[in-house]
Amino acid sequence: MVQKNKTALMKATDLLARQEQSEKVLRQKLLARKYENSEVETAIEKLKKYKYLDDEESCARLFEKLYAEEKLSVKQICIKLIQRGYDSDFVQKLIPADTYEHEYNAALKIATKKFAGKNSADLKFKQKIWQHLASKGFESEIISAIVEEILNSNGN
Repeated sequence: MVQKNKTALMKATDLLARQEQSEKVLRQKLLARKYENSEVETAIEKLKKYKYLDDEESCARLFEKLYAEEKLSVKQICIKLIQRGYDSDFVQKLIPADTYEHEYNAALKIATKKFAGKNSADLKFKQKIWQHLASKGFESEIISAIVEEILNSNGN
């Protein structure tokens, strides 16, 4: 049975059950569904009180998950979290002091997957790797190391 007139709290709970949300995004979604501002604020405060909505905890959890996957640069992870409504200052505090190894491993995974089995004999190959990794947010120092490793592993 579908209930037609859900309260803001019920709708917020439904949204959180599907996917973790930041307070900012949850508020926007509820307001977009034409709930009264006061009802939205009451719902958000209640969710925070019972710890169903905690931006710092959910942001840290998501950062750790994305960081461990090694599929994105730290810069991309930060951008993704900020786009999801998390505070940029808090996101910056989550970045570990030494990220070189993570960046290197992530860039190597991305480049190897994208350029596996491709002809590496020409300058364009090098440029393509550079462009691809730069577009993913990697620093030039990391990109240089990855280009060298890929060229060396291909026998060049």
